[in-house]
Amino acid sequence: MIKRLMTTREKIESDVLSDIDDDDILGFVLESLKLETDKPYSTLLQVILHYEIAEDNAQRVWFDIVENRRHMAACLNRPVTIKTALVDYFTRTGRSEDIVIFVKENLMRALNDAMMDGLTGLYSHAIIHYELEKEFLLSQRYGFDVCVLFIDIDNFKRYNDEHGHKNGDRLLITVSDQLVETVRKTDKIGRYGGEEFLVVLPHTKLAAGVSLANKIVRMIAKKTATSNRLPEGVTVSIGVAGLSPSIMDGHDLIKAADMAMYRAKRAGKNRVAVADGIE
Repeated sequence: MIKRLMTTREKIESDVLSDIDDDDILGFVLESLKLETDKPYSTLLQVILHYEIAEDNAQRVWFDIVENRRHMAACLNRPVTIKTALVDYFTRTGRSEDIVIFVKENLMRALNDAMMDGLTGLYSHAIIHYELEKEFLLSQRYGFDVCVLFIDIDNFKRYNDEHGHKNGDRLLITVSDQLVETVRKTDKIGRYGGEEFLVVLPHTKLAAGVSLANKIVRMIAKKTATSNRLPEGVTVSIGVAGLSPSIMDGHDLIKAADMAMYRAKRAGKNRVAVADGIE
């Protein structure tokens, strides 16, 4: 039994509980869950299906699946896994649409995970790039303005080294939350990489982008200085870029804003610099 338990643990760590065909192990897992939670059947099915089902319904579904598994094993004269019995149960009982729901919701979750930065909940690097290119093409087609802000947290490596990565993560979350609070609903925000953020501002002239960037600088300095969860106040440097004859695509906008951000760093940090040199 010990060897079977260890094998089962390895399977659970590999996220293949749905492949287990050992009745004793399944019973052991279920009895253990009953000691840990008041929703053992819901918890077990969530492990197998990656989908939450209400406890009363989960218990009934589990009993039906187990009985179906026994019936299939007797008919086939071989062991049948829970996964096989589950698929057969939903298909045979005319509830195959439930499987479609499971797959759809898991797919949507996977897509959201791929699109969003896991720590901050902002767009990932790839997605904010895509959003910028889309807005740039729209601006070219319809003649409206677009502006970008390239934001870098000042002295972030020193902050991480002195206060630890946990506080560094808190700082990243604080900055991202402040960005969400400050920009418009129609603006796009992404974590570009490490301590860098990119904000895409559709229908925004350069002057308005500079004004927003200065507001962000002030708000983040104030927010981090008064936070009880952060060891010290932190500032950001921001580069702003808008459309010009030399800008051929979204990548050019990012490059221009990035270069402006480094100018802000060299000028003393905690400030805004503009790609065309206008402060």
